[in-house]
Amino acid sequence: MSAMGKAGRAGTAGSTGTASRESSTGSTGSTGKANKTSSTSKAGKRADRKELKRSAHRAGRGSVLRKVARAGASRRKLQSLILVLVTAGSVAAALLAAQLLAGVNAPFDQAFARQNGSELTVQYNGAKATQAQLATTAHAAGVTASAGPFPMVQLSHATAQIPGIDLSTFPLPTLTVVGRPDNGGPVDDVQLSAGHWPTAPNQIVIENGSSILASAQLGTSVSFPGSPGDPALTIVGFTNTVSQTADAWVLPGEASALRPHGTAPAYQMLYRFAAAGNDSQVAADQNAVAASLPSGAVLGSQSWLVLRTAADTGGLAIIPPFLAVFGILGVILAVVILAGAVSATIGTSARRIGVLKALGCTPTQVVRTYCVQAMIPCLLGVVVGTAAGSYGATVLLDSTGQALNTGAPPLTLWVELLVPGAALALVVATAVLAAGRAGRMSVIEALSTGHAPAARRGRRAQRLLARSPLPRSISLGLATPFTRPARAIALVVAVVFGVIAVTLAVGVSSSLGRASADVSEDGSSGITVFVGAQDNGPPSLAQSNQAVAAIKAQAGTAAYYSTIEFQMPVSGVSEDATVREYQGDASWSHFPLISGHWLTGPGQAVVPTHLLRATGLHLGSVVTATEFGRSFPLTIVGEVFDTHNGGMEVITDATAFAGAQPAFPDGEISVGLKPGVDENAYVTALNKALAASDSVVAPSATGGGKLTITMDTLSVLMTLILVSVAALGVIGSVVLDTRERVHDIGVYKALGMTPRQTTNMVLTSVLSLGFIAGVIGVPLGVWVHNLVLPLMGDQVQATLPPDVLNVYQLAELVLFAAGGIAIALLGALGPASWAGRIRTATALRTE
Repeated sequence: MSAMGKAGRAGTAGSTGTASRESSTGSTGSTGKANKTSSTSKAGKRADRKELKRSAHRAGRGSVLRKVARAGASRRKLQSLILVLVTAGSVAAALLAAQLLAGVNAPFDQAFARQNGSELTVQYNGAKATQAQLATTAHAAGVTASAGPFPMVQLSHATAQIPGIDLSTFPLPTLTVVGRPDNGGPVDDVQLSAGHWPTAPNQIVIENGSSILASAQLGTSVSFPGSPGDPALTIVGFTNTVSQTADAWVLPGEASALRPHGTAPAYQMLYRFAAAGNDSQVAADQNAVAASLPSGAVLGSQSWLVLRTAADTGGLAIIPPFLAVFGILGVILAVVILAGAVSATIGTSARRIGVLKALGCTPTQVVRTYCVQAMIPCLLGVVVGTAAGSYGATVLLDSTGQALNTGAPPLTLWVELLVPGAALALVVATAVLAAGRAGRMSVIEALSTGHAPAARRGRRAQRLLARSPLPRSISLGLATPFTRPARAIALVVAVVFGVIAVTLAVGVSSSLGRASADVSEDGSSGITVFVGAQDNGPPSLAQSNQAVAAIKAQAGTAAYYSTIEFQMPVSGVSEDATVREYQGDASWSHFPLISGHWLTGPGQAVVPTHLLRATGLHLGSVVTATEFGRSFPLTIVGEVFDTHNGGMEVITDATAFAGAQPAFPDGEISVGLKPGVDENAYVTALNKALAASDSVVAPSATGGGKLTITMDTLSVLMTLILVSVAALGVIGSVVLDTRERVHDIGVYKALGMTPRQTTNMVLTSVLSLGFIAGVIGVPLGVWVHNLVLPLMGDQVQATLPPDVLNVYQLAELVLFAAGGIAIALLGALGPASWAGRIRTATALRTE
């Protein structure tokens, strides 16, 4: 059996081998015969496959990639939402900042062109020229447009009831009231900021910034006791006009009715000319329009060049450079936040990019796909941000226009187009860079990258912190920034800008508060007595002497002084210079000194910075004032911070002109009180004593003035915007970082980490970054403040005194640095709460 078995196996093997060889031989022969046909067939198939691939690419690959991009944007809802929010916030901040930059660039010139401003405003005597004669001046040589004649009247001793200010017994300064049928016209298109133009005889509109009436409310009644019938008019509107053609407007018939008995009628004409770019051209234009009128018909005139100089060098000129700095900060911050968010979002998709490459997508197709995927949410964000930024810019430009008395400038069209377009271009550029970097990875490298950063990143920091006595959740949080250093740097930059904004805003507000206190009407810091204010006409010498006697006798008076201005020739300054003379003791309250010293005797003078710059004079220079034919040399002993009269006045003691000037009555007297004296009680008692001289004590001004209030408001608004955008950048960064590490968070929770510890870990991950940002941002904010304030001073032709520049206290700087931590924690609070609430199983299942 064994032999038979062996034989059988051998026979079978032999048979099989033979058959196999035969089969092999046959197969080889067959293959050889078909070789030529097979090679031809393969070449055709390869060509067919290439053609099919090209057809598929042409017909479907583009649409497939678009579907992939749309699916990625819709599936990754959180990342898409972050991009929408960050884009909207960044575009809104950038658009608002850019509109402010455009709106505050030469604001007077913009408003003058927008309102068809009056290049020459002339007041005419109605007793010398008729309205028909005045109307013919519109056809004088060089006149391109005109408006008028409008009846005008100057009214004194008007009173009103304004909330918070008792003006019932305190008459207002003289008001120039003009009668116009409407606010439009070819010249001086008066812009209404509130209310409406008068429609009835008993209505009046007030020019913003012209008098204290600008702080009244609509519906306030203004009484004019010097006009026939002692009429009372109701305020129905407020206006802005850079031409400053009037303090108030009424209907033409009402203007004539308000004219006091015994005064001649007066009219106003407004002109624009073919050439009015300098003083000589304006003077020639005025001669041309007055040439056909009788002698004495012209009562006065006002050139637009004087108004422009005042606007460019006055106190309000500090607003444009201030807003420009915030605008630049806003644009830079928006670029940093948006670019960082887009880059980080695409950076989290490395594994998905690896899948696309494994399916055959080229790097170019990957870049194209992720550009489309980023554009989908960003486009929505651009739309939302453009709407929000435009609305915010409208509000801020309106506030700025009110502060500058130029009216609200319109939105700049090219800015509305440029900012959204630039934002989309930035999204594409960032997406190309980020996706291109990931697209150049190999398939294996991209797939292995996954959602989490490389394990080696931050390992050393984790080991070092693990050895510290800190709780493990805290040490893990502190080590987190080292795993994504680029993202951490972007977060620090965002918070730094927020800290800079806060530091700058508080510093500018403090500086303006001190500058406002420094530059009062005459440098005073006490109360002011208006001599003869309740009597018709200017104060008399008797009234002045009575007021001075009452002030001296009043208990609580520490010192007092008065000032009076004269126009006189001063060598080296002007043939018609303003000389401000002090009478009394002003050592307790005067303009802040920048260099030198205050007046200590006759023959001395102090001057503003602008006068020194414009004339080339310096401390120690001697100028000669000429009064009543006599020369009085004055030695410049001090440089002061003074913006009055365009910073071109000479300040001296009245004793310098002793014997040459007659005694003049005091119009206003500044009074300083002894320490501990109750101001309200003092004012009440002094008002009783001043009744005999028809004098009154002015109500104390509160709130720091319109300029300070406006600047504070703009500072707060701009700071809130920049801080909000910075916090939004933190939110985006922390959300992406937390989503990347959600699997690790699940592991930590599985090992016993509590929700509170998880929340603390995420918050701690930004704590150190906020601290670093605060430490960097505070010095930068102080540096920007010290850079901007001198520029603001240059706008008003003044060197700012040290007390205006040195406003920061150590405690404030520490708080500002802590603000960096606050901004970082504020942005991380939402993602940290989510990380604490997520369930362990959910976190572990997340890839």
